[in-house]
Amino acid sequence: MKQANYGPCGLYCGACGAGDCDGCLSSNFGGLEGCKFRQCTESKGIEFCCFCDDFPCKELTEFMNDEWPHHWTMEPNLAYIKDNGKEKWLQAQKQEWSCTSCGAEIRWYQKRCKCG
Repeated sequence: MKQANYGPCGLYCGACGAGDCDGCLSSNFGGLEGCKFRQCTESKGIEFCCFCDDFPCKELTEFMNDEWPHHWTMEPNLAYIKDNGKEKWLQAQKQEWSCTSCGAEIRWYQKRCKCG
């Protein structure tokens, strides 16, 4: 399980299968040390990009609309966070990314759980 289950950009790290990373906000986050969203939110003292006066900035808009399907989840995630708060969003994400049969974590690009 990831130590930090979310990134300031609205990605849910709990569904990431990268083994070399403990989550976007951890000290071990798989080569993403130069993440502009992490640096920006830290410098502004905010937890998520959706709380920024410049939201959505050009960089975030481009990132949310690039070729990676899991990035497409960021916009609705950030809207949910802004309306409902982090804790409620994390609960919803944990439920969405867990197998309804066995409770195992499901990853972004998994078609179904290993339990079948």
